[in-house]
Formats: sequence, structure tokens, C-alpha cells
Amino acid sequence: MSAKKSTRSRCEPSPRASQHSEEVNAASEVYDVASLLMDDAAATPHQRGSQPPQKASKKTSRQDSRGGAAVDGATTAAQQPILAAAEAASLAESSLQLLVNGTSVVLSATEAILSVYRGGDKERALCAILNVLAKASGVAEVELDASALVDGVEIRPLLEELYARVPEDSEAYLLVNKDAQYKRFRRTLPAWCALLIQDGFASDVLLDETFLPVLSHWIIAMSESKSRSFRHTATVALLAFVQALSSVAADLQSQLALLRTKKEISAVQRKRDKVVEWRDHIFSQAIHQRLRDIAPDIRLAGFQALRRWILEFPDEFMTNKYLRYLGMPLHDKRPELRAEALDTILQALARVPDAYSRLHLFLQYFTSRLVELSNDVDLHCAELAIRVVAMMVRSDNDVPEGSELLSNEKVDQVLLTLFDERPTIRAAAGILLKVFIHCRTSAEESEAAQVSVATELLCSFAATLRSQYREAMPEKYLIDALWTPERPPLLLTEFQPILAAAQSDKPLDALVGLQLMAALLLKVQGRLTLGPVPKDDRRGGAVTASKKIPPMAKEEAEVLLHRLSEDAVNALCTILEVHCGTEDILQAAAEVCAALDLSTFTSQRHQAALSVLLIELRKATLNSPCTALEIRESLTKAWHHLAFTAHPLRTEAHAHLQELLKSVMVQFSRAAKALSRGSEGNSPADTAEMLHACARMNLASALAPIGAHWPQIQTVLAEILAAQPAADASLVMLVVGTAVQCLLWQVSSYADETNPALSLSDLKAHMRDVVTSVLRYQAEAEDGAHAIDSPGAAADGVPVLPRAEVFAYLCDLLALPYYDLAQVQQEVLVRLLRGLYEQLSAELRSAQDYLKVHLLGHRAQQQQHPSQASNWAAAGLAELVTARRVCSRVEALQLRLVTSVSRLFLFKRLDSVLAASFLSLWTHTPSKAVSNTFKSLFHTLRDLAGDDGFTLERDILLAAYHYCAEVGATPVSVEALYQIGLKLSSLHFIGTDRLYSCCPAMVRFGVDFATSTDPLLLQAVTSYAGKLRPTDALHVLRDQLSRSSMFTEATNSYVHAFVAALRKAAKLDDSAVSSSMAGGKRQRALTGATELAEEEGMLNAITQGLSAGANAAAGAASSSAPSVDRRQRISVASRVVTADGWHVRATGASQGSAEDVVEVDATQDQRTVAAAARPHRSVVNVPTTQETALSSLADALDSDEVFVATEEYE
Repeated sequence: MSAKKSTRSRCEPSPRASQHSEEVNAASEVYDVASLLMDDAAATPHQRGSQPPQKASKKTSRQDSRGGAAVDGATTAAQQPILAAAEAASLAESSLQLLVNGTSVVLSATEAILSVYRGGDKERALCAILNVLAKASGVAEVELDASALVDGVEIRPLLEELYARVPEDSEAYLLVNKDAQYKRFRRTLPAWCALLIQDGFASDVLLDETFLPVLSHWIIAMSESKSRSFRHTATVALLAFVQALSSVAADLQSQLALLRTKKEISAVQRKRDKVVEWRDHIFSQAIHQRLRDIAPDIRLAGFQALRRWILEFPDEFMTNKYLRYLGMPLHDKRPELRAEALDTILQALARVPDAYSRLHLFLQYFTSRLVELSNDVDLHCAELAIRVVAMMVRSDNDVPEGSELLSNEKVDQVLLTLFDERPTIRAAAGILLKVFIHCRTSAEESEAAQVSVATELLCSFAATLRSQYREAMPEKYLIDALWTPERPPLLLTEFQPILAAAQSDKPLDALVGLQLMAALLLKVQGRLTLGPVPKDDRRGGAVTASKKIPPMAKEEAEVLLHRLSEDAVNALCTILEVHCGTEDILQAAAEVCAALDLSTFTSQRHQAALSVLLIELRKATLNSPCTALEIRESLTKAWHHLAFTAHPLRTEAHAHLQELLKSVMVQFSRAAKALSRGSEGNSPADTAEMLHACARMNLASALAPIGAHWPQIQTVLAEILAAQPAADASLVMLVVGTAVQCLLWQVSSYADETNPALSLSDLKAHMRDVVTSVLRYQAEAEDGAHAIDSPGAAADGVPVLPRAEVFAYLCDLLALPYYDLAQVQQEVLVRLLRGLYEQLSAELRSAQDYLKVHLLGHRAQQQQHPSQASNWAAAGLAELVTARRVCSRVEALQLRLVTSVSRLFLFKRLDSVLAASFLSLWTHTPSKAVSNTFKSLFHTLRDLAGDDGFTLERDILLAAYHYCAEVGATPVSVEALYQIGLKLSSLHFIGTDRLYSCCPAMVRFGVDFATSTDPLLLQAVTSYAGKLRPTDALHVLRDQLSRSSMFTEATNSYVHAFVAALRKAAKLDDSAVSSSMAGGKRQRALTGATELAEEEGMLNAITQGLSAGANAAAGAASSSAPSVDRRQRISVASRVVTADGWHVRATGASQGSAEDVVEVDATQDQRTVAAAARPHRSVVNVPTTQETALSSLADALDSDEVFVATEEYE
């Protein structure tokens, strides 16, 4: 090779080398591997690793020869190894180009280098390999010279000099470069490294005195470099070496079974032992440390390789010595690494026959963590964790009773993911539910017994969810999880046990049975919906909806639907009679009626049963108070389905509905007369009767037109709204809702040209009367709320929530073009909205705080008393679920209120001038959904205005300022003024905002307003100052601020903050320079003693086989230390925010070592054989291990394309 010296001497300090000394120090402190005990001397990572540890008796001659080489090396110590200028057609350059071009030329690149090595020029061949890795790491212009490979040479200075030759403006190194031309290189580099080992062994050069000692010595040193690019590239090469050495060792092991002579067996065994020694040496000296590297890309590459080794060589790698490393990614902050560890466990359990016994100790220790990961924030991690738990439940079925890894409480905790909003998570939880039911019923001798036991288990689970967890509709989620259209489970097709449960005398059992029947009817028809699909799981919803159902399965589903409908109608008549007066049973029966397939009832026998059902349903509806919104909605759906769907008894059902309406009107008239007679005061019985009559009237108004009864409704509405003292808020809400629905029927009737009975003037008059009455009622209620001195008087939310419902009804009417509010009325409406909205926001914050208190208390009870978790859960879960339900209801009501008012502005029913006052409420809500509604309205109005947004944003700030000044500039109002300015300025982005001109205009307006009127407005404008470009900020400072004494002296706090923000934007503040300096290294804090002790205890427990004492210690650690971490929030001051936006905190750094395999009781084989011998199939169509292990997201992920979000290489 040519021997041109580099222009930069190795003695000169390298700027790029010194730049990263801080990262090396931080990594050496946090990832100190001395505490990770290993049998292969992994605690000395920086020693020369040219030879693996061997026995002394077999090394005498080799040590002599190496000693002679050392003497020769000493004679050439004066010749310092140099970096040679790279040749255009060098062996390394040509090999690298082949690897970049494609996978088909990997063999050519390997053969070119090995042929040079076998030809006697070993140093040139080895230098070519090392130079390929260096060039892949970003090194340019220079290559290693052959003189660098002599013994006694310090590798670290040479690597620092190589890294100094990485150009400052170079692109990302090849392994992380996302250009299309380097996509193949991520596959060819490890393939090339592995082929070097395999072909080297085939050529008898792998185990000589030079090949592996030199390569391992240099590449291990590269893997310990301060440079991330060097570490990453070297780690990929070493991982490929271990993969190839394992393959060679496996091939040699298979050869041993075919050999006959002891001499041949001994020779092959010696080769295999040497190959295994080299593999263990590379793992202990390099990979052992890189699994804890500070760079997530390197950690991910290491665990991906470990996954391949565990699956391909389970006898070598599925031991506690290597399995213990999987505990680290289970706690990693990167979701890609957590998913990799979970998928490794899942695939091992599914593909390795005796994986359960091999993984028993590991799973026993990490059971709690796996259960916790089922609620991971990452979709893929949560799905994989649930599937792992399903595999564990399947495996626990084959062990003796009492030896299971998962208790019933932990299985129930994971089964709660059935109610997740994401279809992918629900599908994984459905697999777990099927496996759980199958394992609990597989011991039964017949299919009928299996179905009976499975139904009892399903109903018991649903009843527990209703009674303890207060779930509103658990049956829908259970049916959705169990039903598969392609292969319906026997548990649901043989539904007679479910029907028997629905006919039970116990209300809870009957309720669960009826809801299961209703959910099954809807699911078979494809009408069961569980809410919108969230954004982070659109693919899961699309996959679920796009499955093709075979024609035979469709025919079977039709037959099942007819059977279900027929048997349900026959049972409902008896159920409504037995449970007369029970509202929950009536609601469930209405759900079943709304789900019936009415085309089934064609014969006379079917029609007779349906006629009896109509009579019983009409009686039950008249006897029900119907005060709950859920019951009214269910009855509305049932009667609408029976009376307005085409079927043979439609006329009879419509007649029953008319009779129901007549009876409801009679009850309403009687209650209205009682109300008129007792205007001075009504008894509680009369008030309750009026409430029930209005509730039934509200139900009737949703089913059929009641315009003929409008005078009576109008009279009752006027009396209730004008009542003194004010009538019950729930009664007002029902009466206003009834009046609004009656008006909507009149609008529909007016639009119908065949019915000219109602004139436009009459319709407008009716609208005017209702709107003015409701506006007056809202004004009086608002005045009454302000008159109350005690702020806690309305804290229970009883008057606030119904008032908000009434206001939403009012907005629904105003959205129609039949009544135009005067300007004064519009201003009154917006003023009333502000007061109501602030009360509702306060109610929402109170509900959220109440929910947080119960949630923290519930978690604390579970962590402090893990043995009594079920008792604590039963005690405090009801309050927790109630708090969650109240919080959701208040948030939904606030969202409806904001949406209704926004619609008025979009329909131009309200003056756009008032939009600024409405949008000033943007920051008052703690709900993101409500905030997004404000944001959507703001963008729409700004686009309609046609300017740069300055007018609308200015008006919003002025509205917030006027309100702040009106209430006296209280701390709360001043903070609200700042928040609205911060919110509006956050919509502008420096450099990419097309409406950037609004920012300097707003700053200039703020300066003028502060000078002429009040500097308080600067509290909101300060956020805009931070968005200015440096030139614009300088212009403002020079042209406007310098001419006013208010800003030059800056005695006011608002003015001072505004000037400081402008100076920072203009880059005149020295502190801004230091705070925005790039290139700072990521710092990592030292590990706390508690986390360190916990991790050491975990590894020691795995090493010692989880003895009784270790179990107690691990349980104590997991119940104390983690609970503190989850409850306490780490302060911002204790975190280091790096240049790429990471928040780094302390992590543990200690592990132990040992290797034990736990053997499961031999009776599991007998149980497995006995279970396999039974001829009947599973009642839930339990998924196979392959189906359980196949993630629904597997097709969307490419292992070669998994990039961890991280900063660019140094």
C-alpha cells in the first residue's frame, strides 16, 4: 500500500475527539459493567482481547511463539503505524462499494479478501476488513496501514485519529443513513461479516494465530470507542461474528453424531470448543456491554440479534445466562426495545417446544412487569404483552395446581384491556379470553358440559364487571372479543345456557343474560359498534372490518340469527312479567327488541309471540319512570325498530305505539292539571309524578309527532320556567327537551308540502316564545348563581349540568333559520355562555381532581397491600369508577356546549364580532377535545376573514383584556390573559408560517396599546415577541421601544418581561446564547441505591433459582421501590434536556450471572396427552400458538426499517 502520511499528526489533539470525551465519561459511569457478574471476565473491557481464555497446559507452545512475535514487535516499535491515504481502487474501497450495490455480490467481496489472506498477505486482507468498517462509520480519505497490526500498538489513539478524519459536514454513517441506496447495506454488512467467519472456517484460516485474534482485538476496541458511529458499526460486525460462530458450532455438533472413530470425534470436538470459546469471548468483551449502550440504535441491534440466537440456538442461548438480558429492555424507555423483548419472549414460547421450562425462572420474576406492560402507552408493546400473558395462561394449564405463574387476579387485570378503545388491543385481549375459558373448561368430558361451564364463567365475569367495576355494557365487549365470523365459537352458537341465564329469577343474572343476547344479535348482524377507531390504531380497525366471510359461514350466521330472534321473543314475555318494575331489566329487554331480526316472524306462531311481546313492552314502558337518559334511549330504539321497520306485524306495532302515546298524554295532562292547581306549592309526590310524566312525554316526543298537543306543552313549559322558587333543574331539562323535539317535528311538518296546516308565521311564533322563555330562565339562573356568596354552594353540579343541557337545546333551536336574535339578545347569549362555561370548567376540574385522588388512593392500596389487592379493589373500585363516569359526562357535556355555539358562528346565526369573546374562553378548559373544537373554529373563522389573522387574534386578546380589567386584574384573570396569548402565538411557527406577518403586527399593536392605554395587554403580547425573527425584533426595539420612556426604563413587570422577550428574539441577551448552544452531550445521572439494589436482587434471584428467601426479598423490593417511583414525579430540575429533546434520568446498572434451568413437574406431559385425546373441540375456538404469537401489526413492521428516534451521530 502507498504510505502517505496524514496531514494531521496523531500527536495533535483532535477537535472531534475532544468533543465527545464528555459522552464517554457519562457512558462509563452509567453503563459500568463491573457490577454485572459474568463467568468470562467481562469486567475488564479495555484489556487486549486478542485471545480467548484457554487452559494453560494447551497454550505453552503458542505462548512461546507469541513471545517471539512480541520481541520482533519490540524491534519495530520505533516505526509508528501511520494512516495511509486511501487509494481510489483499494481492496477496502472496492469491497465497500460491492456491499453498497447489493446482496448478490457479498460472496464476491468475501472471496476477494479471503483469497488475499490465503495468498500470504494477511495484513493487507485484515486491514481491508477493518477499513471497510471504518469507511462504513464515516471515515474518509485515509485507511489503516499494515504496520498498524503489529503487536504492542495502542489502538485507541489510532481510532481517535480515524474518527478525526470523519468530515464535519458528512452525512449520517451508512447504517443509519435513510437514503434508498444504503437500504441494502444494512443487510449486506452483517451478511458479509458472517460469511467471512463461515468461509474462513471452511478455508481453515478462522482458527489460525492471526485471523480472529487481530480482528476481534480491533473490532472490540472500535465497539468501545467514544464515537457512536464506530460503536454501532463494530457492534453489528461482532453480532454477525457471534451468529456465524454459533452456526459453525451447530454444524460441528451435528457432525459429531455422524462420526465413528474417537480420533475424528476428538478433533471435531476440539474445533467446536475453540469456536464456542471465541463466541463467548466476543460476547463477554463487547456485546455484553453494548446491550446497555447509551445509543438506542445499538441496544436495539443487540437485542434483535439475541432474539435470533434464542430462536435458532435455544440449547445454547435459552439459558438464564442470556435470558437475564431481556429484563433490561422490558424497562427501557424506548418502545421499540420493549417491543423487541416482548416479541422475543412470545416467539420463544410459541416456537421452542420446551420453552416454558427454560423460561420459567425468568417469567416467574418478571410476571408483574409483563402484566404491567399490558397497559403500555405504546400500541404494539401492549398488544405483545397481552399475547405473552395468553401464552403463559396456556402453559400454566399444564402444570400442577398451585405452580401457576399467573394468579387469577393478574389474569383479571389483563382481561380488563377488553374495554380498550383500540381494536388491536381488544383483539389481543380476546385471544387471552378464549385461552382463559378454554383452560378452565378443557377438563370437562362432553361438549355440552364445556358449554355450560364456559357460559357460567362468562356470565360470572360479566356480573363481576357490572357489580364491582361498574361497567355499563361489558357484554358487548365480551361478545365482540369472542365472536369470529369465519369460525363462530360453540359457546355462542349453542346459546341455550345464555338464554337460561336470562330467564333467571335473580335480576343481575337476568340482566347479564339479556345483554349477552342483545350483543350477540347485533354482532351476528354486523351492527355492533364500540365507538370510533382512535388515530393510533386506524390499521387495526381496517383489518377487522376488511375480513372476508366464507359463504358457508354467512349461511350459518343467518340460521343462528333466526334461532336467536325466535327464542328471544318467546323468553322476553316471561322476563318482563317476572321482573316488572326493574328498570335495568326493562332497558336490557329494550336492547334485545332493538336487535331482533323481524324478518324471522312470518308464521302465525311467531306473530302470536311477537304480539304478546308488544303488549308486555307497552305495559312496562307506561309503568317505568323513564327518568334516566339511558332507559329513554333504549326504549326509543326498541319502539322505533318495532313500529317503523318493515315486517309483517308493523301495523300492529304502530297501533301499540299510538296507544302508548295516548296513555302518556293522559298522564301528562293529569300531572299538568295538578301543577296548575298547586301553583303555590306542590308536595314531593306531585313533583315526582310530574317528573315521571315529563320523562315519558320526552320519550313520546322522540317517537312520533306531537304537534297537536303543543298548546298544552307550551303552557307547562311557561309555568315551570316562571315558577318561584325555581323548579327542579332536571324537570326543566325534560320539559325544554320535549318542547324542542315538538318544534323539530313542526319544522319537519312545515317542510312537507302535503301538510299546509302549519304556517310559517305560526312556526316562527312558537320558536320565538320558546327562545325568549329559555333565555329569560338562563338569565335568572345566572343571576341566582352570582347572588350566592359561598363558592361551594353549586359545587355538587346538580344545577349546572341540567342548565348546560338546556343551553345546548337553545343553541339547537337557534341554528334553525326561523328566528333571528337581536344584537342585544346575542350579546346576552354570549354573556350567559361565559358564566355557564366557567362554571362547567370548574366542575370539570373538580371532577378530574376527584378522580385523581381516588386513582392514587387505589394504586397506593394495591401497592401497600399486594396480598389483599382483591379486597381493596372491591372496596374502593366503586368510587373510582363513579368518579371516572362523572368526569366523562361533564367533559362530554362541555364538548357538546362548545360545539353547539361553534355551529351558530359557522352558520352565521351569531355576529362574527362576538366570536372573539367566545374564543377568549379557549384556555379555560382542561379538556383537549374541547380545546380542539375551539382550535377548529378559530382556523375556520380566520380563513373566512381572508387576512393574515391579525384582526381576529387582536379582537380575542382585547376581549380577554377587557374581561381581565372588568374583574379587577385578579391573578386568575391575568394568568388567563397570558394563557390566551400563549395559545394564539403557539399557532405560528418560525420560518414555515404563512401568516407570520401577524406576529410583528401584533407586537406593534401591543406596544401602541401599552403606550396609549394600559401595559397589562403586554402580558398576552409577550408570547408573540418570542416568535419574531431577529431582524423584526431589532426593528421593534429600535423604531418603537427606544422612543418611549416606558420601555427604556422598564419599571413595570409586564413591560420588563416584554422587553426581555424582544431582546432574546433579537439575540441580544447573552443568556440566550448559552442556553441554545448545540452539541451538548447527553448527561446521565447516577443510579439510585434503591434501583441498584432491586436489580441486583433480581439477577441474584434468577441465578439462585428463586429460593424462598430470594422470593421474599424480591417481593419486598417490588412492593416498595417501584411504588415510590410511580407515585412521585421527578422534578424538571433533576432531568437533563439534551439537544435532541430527551429527558434523561437515572437508570439501574447492575446484574448478576448464573445459569439454571427449571424443570416443570413431569405430570404436565400426562395432562397434555390426556387433553389431546379428548375428541370434542374447544367451545371458544381457542387460537393456536402460532395465531397467538402472530401480532396483527407484524405485517406493518420491517425489522430492517426499525429506526429508533435519536439524535444524529456526532
